[in-house]
Amino acid sequence: MVKKIFMLCAFAILFMAANCDNEPYEGEIIFEDTACIEAIETTSMALGNFLNASEEDYYEFCLDYKEALLNQIEICGDEDGSLQLLSDELDDCYDDDLCAEAIAATEIAEANYNNYTEDDSYQQLCEAYKSALEYQQEVCGESAVLQSLILGLGDCQQEFVETPGDWILVSWITDNLRDIDNDGVVTNNYLDEIDCYTNETMTFNTDGTGAMFLRSYADITFTPNEGGEDFFIDCNTIIEDIAFTWYQEGNSVFITDNEGVTNQYFRNGNSLFVAIDDAFYAQSTVDDSVITERITFVYIKL
Repeated sequence: MVKKIFMLCAFAILFMAANCDNEPYEGEIIFEDTACIEAIETTSMALGNFLNASEEDYYEFCLDYKEALLNQIEICGDEDGSLQLLSDELDDCYDDDLCAEAIAATEIAEANYNNYTEDDSYQQLCEAYKSALEYQQEVCGESAVLQSLILGLGDCQQEFVETPGDWILVSWITDNLRDIDNDGVVTNNYLDEIDCYTNETMTFNTDGTGAMFLRSYADITFTPNEGGEDFFIDCNTIIEDIAFTWYQEGNSVFITDNEGVTNQYFRNGNSLFVAIDDAFYAQSTVDDSVITERITFVYIKL
């Protein structure tokens, strides 16, 4: 609201300055190019729509107003930079309050979805979660992670597979886009870019026991460059079996390792996933700096 009031006052001053004369003109009549006048009128109408926008229309009308300002700058000029200032004030047109509310709504929908029980409607909870993710992406901005979650939910038709059995690691999903294999293409699924961790599996036994079978480990380093980083992967072969106990509540699977540490995994159809903070670790080759990131590990049933 404060942003809208600022826009209204600022543009009103600019509009009057561009269209009002204090003294009558008595000289030769000059026919001006009407393009600038039309651009100013278009900006004025766009401002009106923006100031009267509802929460649902805010983003669309904000973009229209910003586009009109930039068009006016191109056609009429912007000698004192005031129009550019108005455009900059709009930033990316995402409403911070709406975004915070959308994130909170997504967290609630996610909790309901992950705590699904047989007494609940899976499809209803899934669709509510998917809608919350889509709305969060609409008001907070495009996100590769949100898009991955939306795609992962599919059509919300439950594909049921029993948890007991063998599962294999297929993805490392992160909140950032990086080019881990230095091929010029960024991704938020780092495992696609690492020639390692190709046979990491878990087995769940029906008696509540299980084991993780670790067969490789990557030492990751990076060298900073002008555009970001060049990454280097050293994949090491290991043979390590880690016993665990497990139990399931709804869509949540709780795994406790032999050191007593419990992690909560989530079931989604034929996939099983868990988010671990700082699971991605890369050491700089030139100083003591490191890159750490939260990773969502995704397994599928074999």
